[in-house]
Amino acid sequence: MKLKWIIPVLMMAVGTSSAAQSLIGLSKDEVSRRVNMYYRDFRKDNLVVRQHFNYLKYVNGTRTRTWILYFTDDDICHLSKLVCDYSEYDKVMDDLNSTYSKVGEFTWEHRWDKQVSQITLTKQEYYFTVRESDQTKE
Repeated sequence: MKLKWIIPVLMMAVGTSSAAQSLIGLSKDEVSRRVNMYYRDFRKDNLVVRQHFNYLKYVNGTRTRTWILYFTDDDICHLSKLVCDYSEYDKVMDDLNSTYSKVGEFTWEHRWDKQVSQITLTKQEYYFTVRESDQTKE
């Protein structure tokens, strides 16, 4: 009976530790690979394709989160935007506060190697967004 709980607990632990891995600075192929590997609740969404933007779009199973990753002309991720329903607000805030360094009321910072990204939560009327952008100064 206890054995059936081991795999889900291990998968949750892996999912939680991988959530702190930023996708900023990675190639489009690597982003796609990591999303498929670590964020299994998200599926690629090709319903709307904007040819003049270089991006990948994912939606979670309950359609309460839409994740858009923007790329440079060289296919390097430079911006991530998560659009969420307010039903996700408490969980997202808990994740942000436990994963990143808080630098303002709705702003966090993530540092790894020589890179720095800024995470900003913005409240809208019917949804909120979480944007992560590269803040590394060369």
